[in-house]
Amino acid sequence: MKKILLAVFALVLTAVWAAPSFAVDASFGAQYRVRAFYLDNWDDRDDDAMDQKSYVDNRFRLGITLKEAPVTGYVQLQIGGNKWWGAASAPDTSTTTANTPTDTSMSVVARQGWLEFPVGPLGVKLGRTYSSSGFLGGGIAENISDRIHLSYKASNDLNLSATFAKPRESSTGAVGTTGTVANDNDKESYNIGFRYKPQGAAFDLGAVVYYVRDGRDYYSASGAATTGGSFDAFWLIADTNLKFDPINIYLSAALLNGESKSGGLVSPNVDMDLEGYAVHADVSAKLGPAKIGVVGGLGSGDDNTADKSLKTFFAPAAASYIQTHMFWQAGENAYSGAIGSGSLNTQNGSRETLSNITWGAVYADYNATDALSLGAKYAVLRQTDALAGTDNKIGNEIDLTLNYKIHKYLNLLAFAAWFDPDDGYSGKDSSGLSGHATTNKDDTMTAYYARLQWEF
Repeated sequence: MKKILLAVFALVLTAVWAAPSFAVDASFGAQYRVRAFYLDNWDDRDDDAMDQKSYVDNRFRLGITLKEAPVTGYVQLQIGGNKWWGAASAPDTSTTTANTPTDTSMSVVARQGWLEFPVGPLGVKLGRTYSSSGFLGGGIAENISDRIHLSYKASNDLNLSATFAKPRESSTGAVGTTGTVANDNDKESYNIGFRYKPQGAAFDLGAVVYYVRDGRDYYSASGAATTGGSFDAFWLIADTNLKFDPINIYLSAALLNGESKSGGLVSPNVDMDLEGYAVHADVSAKLGPAKIGVVGGLGSGDDNTADKSLKTFFAPAAASYIQTHMFWQAGENAYSGAIGSGSLNTQNGSRETLSNITWGAVYADYNATDALSLGAKYAVLRQTDALAGTDNKIGNEIDLTLNYKIHKYLNLLAFAAWFDPDDGYSGKDSSGLSGHATTNKDDTMTAYYARLQWEF
């Protein structure tokens, strides 16, 4: 199959180059990435020299843009991504986050493919696309999905947009144990929003409303997702950038409200109210070649698994809240390894966003030269709501970062990071609960990472 795909791709390239009568402009962009990891105490959190591992992987992406005004077509191919050098089968997914598509071999896959064109005053983009909402520091929607996106420039200052996405198309003819009919398993997402950026102003602001209907999954009182039901939910999200030279302030907030139903597949029915909120803030100041700042967020949680309300915030789509090198590494934009979930009470949420998390960090960046920049961050993480008998303290993380431009398009990212787990993560002192014991370890987890990335 790989040889067939490569042959077809070579034929397409030959046709583009050999047939100028097509009157199509072709352009290419590519990215080659090689990563190396060294991880210590990653799984057992026990400083016994028994949990040390190292990995190397590589990934290649090629983007092809074909344009005959006013129509633009784009396809992006990917080879590799999460196959460790020397691995005979799929990698250890407990130590890495796979970027979409989740491919563990060196076969060629089509990552994106879309068309873009105007219809009157509307801009239309349809197909399989990567989309970044930018809201909540990446904690709302950063993903690849099949979607139709409409945009409208109301003025030089105001842009409007609307999107329909189809994360899942499926159905089942199975009949439930209580006699219900076949269930529609589709998942659909709608959003409409705006971005207002006055020319010459020191601020911009945006807002979006999401509606998601999931015809397959519902949530139990413990927050577990179960097939055979449905949920409907709305999100209202807003953000703003404020610039007061040399200070920059970014603020974003989200509200969630919805309903989850078991659909009669269990008795008695499990109907839950979905509620939640999240806020994210980043305040920084530039001082010559240096930048210092504070960043943090708060997402609602739920410490009551017996009522009919789930209050843990979760995102309307796959998100990627990348804020530290170890704890916050999940979703499409993850570039490093993500530590496991430990004993966290995420319920129906995830670490792709601010699910039952309260955290804050101080950071500093320094541009030593045009090619070299250095960074440091210290983060403190807590659970917003801990279950009875557990601790809310998750732990602390220290990140040291180096970015170096080796050549014009070749960059090196290297970091050293240490995560010091507390009882809320390790469960060390939460005896008497299933899966928790006083024998659990909480030694420091360490990651060393280097990435070469060539973009051309």
